[in-house]
Amino acid sequence: MPVFNGEQYLAEAVESILAQTFTDFEFIIVNDGSTDGSPALLQRFAERDGRIRVIDNERNLGIVHSLNRGLDACRGQYVARMDADDIALPDRLSRQVAVLEAEPGIVALGGALQYIDAGGKEFGAVRQCVTGKSFLKQTPMLHPTTVIRRSALEQSGIRYHDQYRYAEDYYLWLELSRLGRLSAVPEVVLRYRVSNGATRLKHLKGVLWATLKVKKAGVLRLGIRPGPGDIARYLGECMLLCLPSRFVLWLYFKLTFDERVDALT
Repeated sequence: MPVFNGEQYLAEAVESILAQTFTDFEFIIVNDGSTDGSPALLQRFAERDGRIRVIDNERNLGIVHSLNRGLDACRGQYVARMDADDIALPDRLSRQVAVLEAEPGIVALGGALQYIDAGGKEFGAVRQCVTGKSFLKQTPMLHPTTVIRRSALEQSGIRYHDQYRYAEDYYLWLELSRLGRLSAVPEVVLRYRVSNGATRLKHLKGVLWATLKVKKAGVLRLGIRPGPGDIARYLGECMLLCLPSRFVLWLYFKLTFDERVDALT
């Protein structure tokens, strides 16, 4: 779990992991040069629970660097992702580990998420992973819901790439898809917080541009063959870059939350 000035929601996020019904884990938290009360809060949690290991960046280095520091520090059989403002449901890890144990061909397993607002209120909108469709059409996994088989990461030295910042997870899925199956449980495993400070909302066009770079790299570097639908989606997303940011943000809200868009804007 990377943390940068996440004090507002940090305790709730950490507590949701410590309260998991699956208890055999190490909890690696990378403090990315936070200047708020996050470091002190993390220290108190680490003193309370020996499963927590805090890694401190001397200065803010960004999420890609922090994620890779976390991966390098992992010693477990599986790597579960978590963000500092989300809430994991109590049976998240037990449910996902059971599937990975039963199906060794799966290299990364996601799950559904429930959207909540800044205050923790549910919007009623649930989003599923889309592992059954073309991976070039859209990202197949929901990053903070995933559990990855660490042997797959180490097998090919797979890490996050800074050149795809804002879509660093998408390229990771494309790389992993060449090694095994991407799948997801249909149940909600995470409550995903949507607030005005969310990276996706603050840098929506940056996310879109990075997504296009990942799709291009998927074809040219990884040899994934696009279908007609993939090409049409790519061209449509290129056109979105030419539109006003406010309209692109509205469209994102509308497609994601439908009639709940007014509650978020």
